[in-house]
Amino acid sequence: MYVFKERKPPKYACKKDIAIIPNGKHFEIEVSDTFHLGNMYKHIHDLLQSMGYFDPDTNNENFENLYLQRTQQNGLMFHHIWWRAVKNLDNGNGDKFQAFLRLNFQTVAVSQHETMIDGKKFKTFKGDVTIRIKAYLRIDPKNQWDKHLIIKYFQKIMLDRWLAKQIGQCKNEVYGDLLELQRQIKHYMGGKVGLPSDKQWNEGITGI
Repeated sequence: MYVFKERKPPKYACKKDIAIIPNGKHFEIEVSDTFHLGNMYKHIHDLLQSMGYFDPDTNNENFENLYLQRTQQNGLMFHHIWWRAVKNLDNGNGDKFQAFLRLNFQTVAVSQHETMIDGKKFKTFKGDVTIRIKAYLRIDPKNQWDKHLIIKYFQKIMLDRWLAKQIGQCKNEVYGDLLELQRQIKHYMGGKVGLPSDKQWNEGITGI
């Protein structure tokens, strides 16, 4: 499991993990309706891949760090699902700038149903699902600067002056990814945001 620990003084010479939404806040999407968990998974997974994100542990496309399902005697289910994803920025290999996304899915008291859409039967869930998304810009994610004989003494100056423009551009890029991800998920789950993506009832995908 990938564990993200925010790097900041005094352990580090300067703050190297910048929250895109400050003050510990995050984007939150909540839907109380019938939804297709498998298709929702695939849609968000493919969207992250198209943006250039990958698994921080294995460099592949498996973002899932945790899948926990609890089923009560009455059949109601509760889920906690954690995804972690990173993306190399500034046309580099991730040595200087990297985006980090934390997506936490939570379902509350959902039940299984069968839903007919255009004559096709889908296995679905009905209940409440919440998706929370938080993002960071990671500077020197591999902590190479701390080991450099010269750079380690000038890190704060580098960030405040020499790299300030690039840092601003990278923050804008990650914030743009957050906005697009939120908009696409809302549209996919039934929100009216005027985007051209498909709804979740895709006949090419079946099962939970």
